[in-house]
Amino acid sequence: MLLVALYSVSTAAQDTPDITLDQALDYADEGPPPHFPDPVPDDQLFAFTLFDQFEYRVTDDDSPDHLGWEAEGWYGGDFNRFWWKSEGEAFFDGPNEGESENDLLYSRLLTPFWSIQTGVQYANEWTPDDYTDRWSYVLALQGMAPYQFEVDSSLYVSEDGDVLFEFEAEYDLRVTQRLAVQPRMALGFAVDDIPERNLGSGITDGNLDLRLRYAIEREFAPYAGVRYQFLVGDTRDIAEAQGQDTEQWLLIAGLRFAF
Repeated sequence: MLLVALYSVSTAAQDTPDITLDQALDYADEGPPPHFPDPVPDDQLFAFTLFDQFEYRVTDDDSPDHLGWEAEGWYGGDFNRFWWKSEGEAFFDGPNEGESENDLLYSRLLTPFWSIQTGVQYANEWTPDDYTDRWSYVLALQGMAPYQFEVDSSLYVSEDGDVLFEFEAEYDLRVTQRLAVQPRMALGFAVDDIPERNLGSGITDGNLDLRLRYAIEREFAPYAGVRYQFLVGDTRDIAEAQGQDTEQWLLIAGLRFAF
């Protein structure tokens, strides 16, 4: 049997016609046959925008209810992208007050699940009597940790030399194909005291969120949930000395949408 197999292979090799280099180049110039699939478009540019949070927040005390948002988007290819990120809140009741943080970043893919980002942030706060703003340099690492935790960690160096670090993590626990529970955590850290912003060194503040989301479509999902926000360490002591609240519960309802 072995001799028969070897003879068959030898015969097949002898029957294969030889082609010259010129013939091979001619075949290459003709392009792929009509039945070949289209090549993968790995050099195309795309755009994406996601409002992960666009919500109404109801407080558990005398603080005014307010609108909160957290959004991001990008334009680019698989490896290089330009990102923008925005988050903040604006109060409805009482005086016109609010704050926002807006990042403009260049992003480079490091691994299939992680990107490094660098750029600038413009942050502002406003009240009826005052308006303050600042610029900061941003260095961020964003991606997917094991067990599908979405992580966004950012280092900020302000124009005054203040150094801050922010860490966010969230996870989508699928109940059904459309229904998901999303726990989320955010923490802030300051290297030194920042008196003009009422921040002490160390961990400054944090949020713990829990949202129940139902996807009517992949790009459109209403949700409801709860948030617990708190101050920590020296920042908490500063707030207590000024007679301010150091923790707060909020009921939230909103929309998550993308385009």
